Amino acid sequence: MAHPLLTVVALFSLTFGLSLGLTSCHKGEGSASPNECAGMCGKSTRCDGSKCVVDYSTDVCDGVSMEEEVLDMPPPISSWGACDVDPSTLPPFEPVDDSAIPAYDPKKATVLDMNAGSERLSDTQLAAQMRQIEHKINSCLSLASCHNNGLGSGTISFEFRVTGKDGSVDGVNVTAPEELQVFGIVPCVRKAIADHSFPTFQGQHMVVNYSVELD
Repeated sequence: MAHPLLTVVALFSLTFGLSLGLTSCHKGEGSASPNECAGMCGKSTRCDGSKCVVDYSTDVCDGVSMEEEVLDMPPPISSWGACDVDPSTLPPFEPVDDSAIPAYDPKKATVLDMNAGSERLSDTQLAAQMRQIEHKINSCLSLASCHNNGLGSGTISFEFRVTGKDGSVDGVNVTAPEELQVFGIVPCVRKAIADHSFPTFQGQHMVVNYSVELD
């Protein structure tokens, strides 16, 4: 079993440097008419009997409804690192070439676009994107498990930076214990993250720290 953990750092300005990002949600208008609930229901609420309740259908994060984002999210992985093919049918192992993928260096000087804005991906958007990456990571683990006759336990940690202008990943670090570095897991995971295209946003960069713990 695996337990993904996620933290995000957003780069907003030269003054504050790296700071925790906040979700940017734009609320729609409430669905209640002035005569319902004595006119007390406001934005993003509706009248339910005599009470005002949150109307999630009117919530929009970065132009995409929360409901739509959740529907687009792949299902969670129920079996991490399980070999789902007959190992004898696999071709000889060849590791993924990740030599062209740069490491993420938090100390490296970065050119900031002062007109880029201060947006970031919403937590819901980012969770959906990471769910997609999880499936790619699990493919790396499953292949290694087939060649290795199973996998050990431990935590695989990732740190990478997403560029707001084009949603690309411009640096990836992956660390894992020795038992989870077998049969090219680390380079395979680095490539899975580096090849992923995130939604664009009107901001600088987002630094994402993520980990998967295998029991």
